[in-house]
Amino acid sequence: MNNDDLKAIREYLYDNKIIDEKNKINVDFLGEEPTEFSIVPVPVDPIVETYINGISYRQYQFQLLSCQEYGSDVMTNLSNSSFYGELYEKIEKLNKERTLPNIKGIDKIKCLDNGAIQSATPNTARYSILMQILYYKEV
Repeated sequence: MNNDDLKAIREYLYDNKIIDEKNKINVDFLGEEPTEFSIVPVPVDPIVETYINGISYRQYQFQLLSCQEYGSDVMTNLSNSSFYGELYEKIEKLNKERTLPNIKGIDKIKCLDNGAIQSATPNTARYSILMQILYYKEV
């Protein structure tokens, strides 16, 4: 994935109201203040399958991380947890509708898990959901 593709993922998240535009989406960096997001690439073998005509089916995996408010308030924590469940369902729905990021050769985008807390302090928590983009690439 190149910079244009990462920009396309950010635009997709904003344009489809998955993440509110008032929240920052970084790449490879997550700040300590809520509410902020980051796209962090996950190292995987990008080639899923190679065809005899030279086209390959590839994957790009990334974690969508967030820093959210957190603490003893149950309603805040429920809101955080429900956000990731709703994100999973919205990505699934958009994928079925073929509403995809503007990436050359893209076939689908999907969530590979349903999101969870990665770490927490008394006031903030870092959540993560693993995502995958599958696409075709000509050699």
